[in-house]
Amino acid sequence: MAINTAAMAARERFGHALQEVRKAARLPNGAPVQQIDVARALGYKSYHRVSQMERGLTWPKDSEWKSLVKVLSMGLETRVRLETMRTEGMSIADAWWTAFEGEFPESLIQFIAYEDRAHRITTCAPNVLPSLLQTESYGRSLTAKMAGSVLTADEVERSVELRRMRRGIFSKPNPTVVEFLFSEAALRQQAGGRDVMLGQLDSLIEDGSSRSISLRVVPFSAPAPSVYMVHFLEFGGADEKPITAFDSMTGMTFQKRPKEVRENRYYVEAMRKLALPHLESIAVIKSVKKEM
Repeated sequence: MAINTAAMAARERFGHALQEVRKAARLPNGAPVQQIDVARALGYKSYHRVSQMERGLTWPKDSEWKSLVKVLSMGLETRVRLETMRTEGMSIADAWWTAFEGEFPESLIQFIAYEDRAHRITTCAPNVLPSLLQTESYGRSLTAKMAGSVLTADEVERSVELRRMRRGIFSKPNPTVVEFLFSEAALRQQAGGRDVMLGQLDSLIEDGSSRSISLRVVPFSAPAPSVYMVHFLEFGGADEKPITAFDSMTGMTFQKRPKEVRENRYYVEAMRKLALPHLESIAVIKSVKKEM
């Protein structure tokens, strides 16, 4: 992974490795080591702190690390491996999206970190165009109309800026492969008015012609519509499993369990069968623009 994939990703890898070491460890009486056993060795009454480490939410402090090595009876190879992961992970420079922390839901910032390091992303959207495809005017109009009662004008602009920064995944040395499947309704809903939509349609045509992305329109003639805003993210690491994320008004909801991911994959595949191919979708976009 590139260094700009954020400390979050490194913490998660370390946390997973730490959890695997704990599960393989045994107490003097032969019983498996539980989180509460580790917590007590660290001087805590609750396993909460240990749970945070294993979930990749925080790094162990130097004093905690020494105790972890001892209570889990880490051999030299295991200790060096985890210690290297910890040292390198903690030295990762902050990514650009950390400047937005505290302004947006934590789950959205987490999603952006996943988005940045994903090898391939498939987004299924219903009647609104996905954020990565939105022009500033389109995004501003949506945010102001749908959340303007709770956001100030400055907060709306920060939301627009966040969307713009996210499009940086298209300009990376090895651009993320992104496929967008969205309803024809998203092209015809005049969010922001006619002029905004004309600019948005021009942007879609430009993106679809000049970037390594795939635009797939689910036409009105399809026997079923796209009904969920869901993102299917796949990663390059052999040990990294796909995840899915659902948009909501208050942030993102993640699903990582194999059964959930598998079911969401089926949904994505169903939408692919309903959607038009890329070039036909571009033709539909041009047709809608001409009608406006």
